[in-house]
Amino acid sequence: MSKTKSVCPECQKKIDAQLTKVNGKIKITKQCPEHGVFEATHWQSPSIFNHMQTYDQFQYLGDLNAPKNPEGCPYVCESCNNHASGTVIGVIDVTKKCNLKCAVCFSTFPQQEVDYEPTKQALVEMLEFVSKANPKPPAILFSGGEPLEREDMPEIIGVAHKLRFMTILATNGVRLAENPELAERLKKNGLNIVYLQFDSFHDDFYKKVRGQALFDYKLKAIDVCRKYDIEVILVNTLMRSLNDKEVGDIIRFAAKNTDIIRGLIFQPIAFTGRATENPFRENFREWSFAEDVENQTQGEIKTTDLFPMSVMTSPIKIMRKFMKKPWPLFSCSPQCGIVNWIYVSKKGKMFPINRFVNFDRFFRSIRKTAETAESKGKISLLSSLFIASMLSMDWFLVTKEVGMLTLTNAIMRMHLSPSYQSLGKIRRRIFLLGCMAFMDSYNFDVNRVRRCVVHYVTPDLKIIPFCAYNNIHRVAIEKEYAQRQKKA
Repeated sequence: MSKTKSVCPECQKKIDAQLTKVNGKIKITKQCPEHGVFEATHWQSPSIFNHMQTYDQFQYLGDLNAPKNPEGCPYVCESCNNHASGTVIGVIDVTKKCNLKCAVCFSTFPQQEVDYEPTKQALVEMLEFVSKANPKPPAILFSGGEPLEREDMPEIIGVAHKLRFMTILATNGVRLAENPELAERLKKNGLNIVYLQFDSFHDDFYKKVRGQALFDYKLKAIDVCRKYDIEVILVNTLMRSLNDKEVGDIIRFAAKNTDIIRGLIFQPIAFTGRATENPFRENFREWSFAEDVENQTQGEIKTTDLFPMSVMTSPIKIMRKFMKKPWPLFSCSPQCGIVNWIYVSKKGKMFPINRFVNFDRFFRSIRKTAETAESKGKISLLSSLFIASMLSMDWFLVTKEVGMLTLTNAIMRMHLSPSYQSLGKIRRRIFLLGCMAFMDSYNFDVNRVRRCVVHYVTPDLKIIPFCAYNNIHRVAIEKEYAQRQKKA
């Protein structure tokens, strides 16, 4: 299908690789001169792969001028000028401490257990550094370890809030469930979203993968967030034969709790950290997320209702004209993330938002408008958006399920002032459904890394793409920082 560059899982040297269709899957195959041939599942079925390529808006707008497979990638991120994408979400690891010991932890390598915990001052410097980026990332995600093992986490959230970031906290939920007052402090300091580990409805899974029964903690954490109006995004580590049969049930759970659950992100397991040496990795990796969504929702959400995250590139190019500080483009590779917003009717039925319009017509119009957005005035852009909406809308479905005025107002407000609040009444009836397929050294693709939009911020003030950090840089950076702290 295509050629790319990858890394050897053994020595991490950069080597040639190719994507091929094998038995209904997209495989990446590569050969290291020293360690031999490696083959791994790169993505799901060719038909879904092609569907995502078709809707990759980024490629139509001339933003891929940076060379493919640039020299030094993925090793020299600190001096690289070849990133095709800016930072949409900045990730900051605040500690390695954790109250669990998960078998699938992607951030902890058994051979490299280090005491890594940036000081509060270091974290402030990291936040101030990334706040000066142009364009500035709209969101910061605090991760670990378990961030709530830090007593000063509310104060750190407060610093990010004052710098006008959307604040996201990745957590297993145990501390929130045990200490609801902690959630109140986090809310008062400006926490926007809890990114809650949520893998299963069954404690057998949690005991096997996370080390203990956790389901009651998950439900309690959601109730605590509801009490203090902290929005929740559920994040699921997807593992074939272990929890992939629960995809539909978890989607329906999110749909029933849209008053507080804003999103549901599935992450097929990536074999970094503790999971690296798992001999059964290909068995767990053989996933078919889009097909599972359609089958397990009985067609309420179809494979073709999911789109690459880069489908947002054109709308954001238009929205930038109305923003004081423009967002970066959501321009990651179509193999990195697939998403859609799901509207839940009063009767509980799920409608992907593309069902409310003639999607192809609408996005052809949006893309055409985006191509000349820089040279157009605000009134001209608003007129183009209004006309595109009017010509594309399924008025019968809109009137029946949402209300014509409600949806039209939400579309216009989202472009003029993009936020959850601007969605108005619709806000409490929608949630984001997505799948983020992070890479490991077996299915690593340099062409994907250069378009990454989720970047780590490090104590030495580097910006490193998510998958490059976890596969190439993490161990060395954490070790170096821990040694510096000991000397200090």
